[in-house]
Amino acid sequence: QGPVWDATPGDPRGPLHPRVENTTCRLPEPPRIGNYDVVDAYGNLAFQRALWFGFAPGHPELRYVLEQAGRIRVFDADAPESSEVFLDILVNSVGNEEGLLGMAFHPQFATNGKFYLYYSATEPRRSIISELRIEADNPRRGARNTERILMEIPQPYSNHNGGDLQFGPDGYLYIALGDGGSGGDPNNHAQRPSTVLGSLLRIDVNREDERCDLPYGIPEDNPFAAGRCVGDMPDGQPEIFAWGLRNPWRFRFDTTTSELWVADVGQDRIEEVNIVQKGRNYGWKPMEGNECYVEGCDPSQYEAPIWTYDHTEGKSITGGLVYRGAKFPGLWGAYLFADYDSGKLWALRRNAQGVAEVTLLADTTHRITSFGADPQGEVYITAFSGASGLLTLRAADNQPAPVEPMPTQLSQTGCYTDTATDTLAPGVVPYAPRVPFWSDNAQKRRHFALPAGTRMGYKSEGGMEFPLGSVLIKSFDMPQPDGSKKRFETRLLHKSEVGWIGYSYRWNDAGTDATLLAGAERHPIQGPEATQDWDYPSRAQCTSCHTPEANFALGLSAGQLNFDWQYPDGVAFNQLAALANAGYIDLPGAPETLPILADTADETLPINARARAWLQSNCASCHVPGGGANANLDLRASTALASTGLCNAEPNHGNLGVENARLLVPGDPQRSLLLQRTVRRGEGQMPPLGTNVFDLRGVELLDAWIRSGPPCP
Repeated sequence: QGPVWDATPGDPRGPLHPRVENTTCRLPEPPRIGNYDVVDAYGNLAFQRALWFGFAPGHPELRYVLEQAGRIRVFDADAPESSEVFLDILVNSVGNEEGLLGMAFHPQFATNGKFYLYYSATEPRRSIISELRIEADNPRRGARNTERILMEIPQPYSNHNGGDLQFGPDGYLYIALGDGGSGGDPNNHAQRPSTVLGSLLRIDVNREDERCDLPYGIPEDNPFAAGRCVGDMPDGQPEIFAWGLRNPWRFRFDTTTSELWVADVGQDRIEEVNIVQKGRNYGWKPMEGNECYVEGCDPSQYEAPIWTYDHTEGKSITGGLVYRGAKFPGLWGAYLFADYDSGKLWALRRNAQGVAEVTLLADTTHRITSFGADPQGEVYITAFSGASGLLTLRAADNQPAPVEPMPTQLSQTGCYTDTATDTLAPGVVPYAPRVPFWSDNAQKRRHFALPAGTRMGYKSEGGMEFPLGSVLIKSFDMPQPDGSKKRFETRLLHKSEVGWIGYSYRWNDAGTDATLLAGAERHPIQGPEATQDWDYPSRAQCTSCHTPEANFALGLSAGQLNFDWQYPDGVAFNQLAALANAGYIDLPGAPETLPILADTADETLPINARARAWLQSNCASCHVPGGGANANLDLRASTALASTGLCNAEPNHGNLGVENARLLVPGDPQRSLLLQRTVRRGEGQMPPLGTNVFDLRGVELLDAWIRSGPPCP
């Protein structure tokens, strides 16, 4: 704790003073989700953007971890403090899905010292599969000068690179390639085996193909092995094992059954798990998961996934492995996988009829990137989050059932004295952000409640650290054509012992109470001008926006609160000062020394500041370093425009039919997808959740900003 601003000398005490303690607005701890915890694997040992873990044949004492920026680290399992750099190579990691992506040790590594890497390069943009060796029989040192490039695969975009490598039980090297990127596979790569993109490849690294002058061999039983030279492959590339994949992010062979499990990341709706077999087509892009992506497709023409889930549960599957360890007998034979966006971790089993059944093992806040195993088959998890980046499973302590169930009615939460009159309980504090997130014409009222005697902490970047038990309340009113308002939803965000959890309550037609929803729902609602669809979010969707990178409580930040707001009693007062005066938070300095977000409606302010404030509120919860967005952007208002990743950047998720599109072209709104995605509703829209009607005023602001020529370098 640094210096604390003394808010009282010469300053009115403010509308929140004296503080009224909250004694009723409290929510029960949720029941444990799953029977496992995800914990740091090796104490203080930390990695940066780790995405692969494994060991080398013949050296069971060593562990290897890949970092996306190009570094491989090795350490002794019994002495993790021995961590050192095994290899550091130059890669292109500009794109969120580029970099050092995969590694595989040769099955005879103990005698030949060979290992294989998949990494991204540029000028031109391409993926490289290379063979390397260790230095002087030292398994702690890779020799960069031994590199032998096996394949160089042109990549049209920076996303959907796949990137995993595994040796199969047949001794061949398998390689996962995505469809080449953008959105919707615009070049139909995955359905054209004449290109290797969108496929799983299989090659023989133990021999060269002299007839075709290849540095590797083609297994004779590959589907298109018959015509295996350039110009002699009318049906498909000879390296292809299976195709019709969008972005196979991690695959694994079952060490007992040899089945090949592949997780394929979906487009905008469905994530899928496949058991892949030779010569089969897995459907992308006519199919997304088990549904048609292209209207009128015939699902019977493609292999069906063994399991799917939609985007109410998560948005980006991370493939795992079939557990064959001894530590958790209950997981034996289960396929473990996760979702990068929601942090959920599942176990998939098949019953006697072969039907998949899935159990939620843990609900985490981690950005899970990969699964690996040690020589005993025990599972390890890599992540782009947390202090370590290398995690493992731990059986959870048994816990009794919660004493209190989650209230099914809003009136039972203790946060209201009277829901019928919309009267909040004593100690529930109102607030308002400077720049609210757009919510399809709805008007919102916000409150928070802290446990009695607690206060928020101020974080260096202007966010707030909340005590356990804090409750944030956001109620939605829809303006009606006659000028009235209709209450229709209230959302609660609760900081529990297992993290932040969101709950959505739907108000009854009489407006007297609201009922807790079990999951995502869509209902029509009368808006100010027309009937519109309204999406009530699932709990996983709540955490898609309320991300750890954005500090969960999006509107409760210094920049959003640092202005004079008229409180319900009619007093206008700086919200930060009011909170400090009443003892809700200690500030490190006077409000004028702390972050301030521009008012988007104040036309006396520079348009650059106003547009950046709109992007901060509507986009930066995901488009922030380490955030859940599948794009390498930083749209915080405090980030210099040149460092946002917007300026004249090529799109990686489709161009929406815009010729020569870029994310932001100063002076040209028509070519700027930043604006076009904001206008769009449906596939490719931004924000992707929580809106079915675009923000006309926000669009007009962005349009004017782009026309003004934002200061791109």
